[in-house]
Amino acid sequence: MKIDKYSAILGSTIGFHEMKSLTDTRPLASLPFDGKYRLIDFQLSNLANAGVRSVYGIFRGQNIRSIFDHIRSGREWGLNTLLSHYFLGFYNASMESSTADKDYYDQILTYLKRSGSDQTIYMSCDILCNIDLAQVIHLHNANKRNLTVVYKKMPKEAVSSVNDILEVDDSDTVVGHKSEASNEGTEKMSAGIYIVNTPWLIEQMEAEAEKEAPRKLRYLLQDLTVSAQALAFEYTGYLANILSIKSYYDANMDMLDSQKFYSLLYSNQKVYTKVKNEESTYFANESTVKNAQFASGSIVKGNVEHSIISRNCRVKENSKVVNSIIFPKVIIGEGAVVENAIIDKNVSIAPGVTIRGTKENPVVIAKATEIVEDVIQ
Repeated sequence: MKIDKYSAILGSTIGFHEMKSLTDTRPLASLPFDGKYRLIDFQLSNLANAGVRSVYGIFRGQNIRSIFDHIRSGREWGLNTLLSHYFLGFYNASMESSTADKDYYDQILTYLKRSGSDQTIYMSCDILCNIDLAQVIHLHNANKRNLTVVYKKMPKEAVSSVNDILEVDDSDTVVGHKSEASNEGTEKMSAGIYIVNTPWLIEQMEAEAEKEAPRKLRYLLQDLTVSAQALAFEYTGYLANILSIKSYYDANMDMLDSQKFYSLLYSNQKVYTKVKNEESTYFANESTVKNAQFASGSIVKGNVEHSIISRNCRVKENSKVVNSIIFPKVIIGEGAVVENAIIDKNVSIAPGVTIRGTKENPVVIAKATEIVEDVIQ
């Protein structure tokens, strides 16, 4: 695939109040996943595997440091070569609003016009999947459409109000939207992935920019799928829609199911992330582990069951971690109990403390806090 024919836009200017404290200091796209990845790794890897080397990321300006720290030179995704380009655009955009300001459109249009690309791939950072974009691009070109949208059949409880529910006819053409999910069965939910002919996209964005309240690109593309009679491509692999604490928790817990784990992370395409050269995790003789995953650099002396432990954590003697997600650099004190919880980065849990949520409502402990009393909900 000729790399200068394609450009990409990663959209991440919306947010979800249901994510609680997890997105107070970081965008959704940089949330840890499965111990050693970030959510944005999947979009960047999908693009890298398709040979796309020109990427523009859209982020809210309130929480940008973690994105810079993670992507850095972009080497892991092939974005540091002479022929590659990546840009990060930051805007004072409201999470709740679907509209954008003039600067938002000016910067994206400048990028698209200078890219010289034939097609642009747009991807939303709240959708987690490992898709063969080259196949979607091939189908898009073969059908000679201006726009192709990827969708997946999802249960109604996995669809949020910001997701686009498509109506697709027998010729795989989008003919309408549903205003809300039905009461039973599955819905054709847009995966937030679009293949768009770049010159046509520029025309549509220039027309939108002239309006008094232009919409963010995500919402413009949703409307264009109908007016442009977009081609609908069904994705059948693993996909998680990250819209709440519960959906984020469930997606991580899915990685402890071997079938879902291999479907997402060990399909025909590799998932790349920032490399860290660390020693492997140490398991003391007194530790017990059942169906859990560990990143590098941790020391485990307690009991871990059906949980995901990130880098450089300490699980001390007689402690117990069950059905939980532990972010990097967490210390779980001697005799402490953590059940059905998400423990953010740099948290310290005092000896003997109990943190307990439920599978339906996992408890979240905010970043860099020290827990000295029980937290039970």
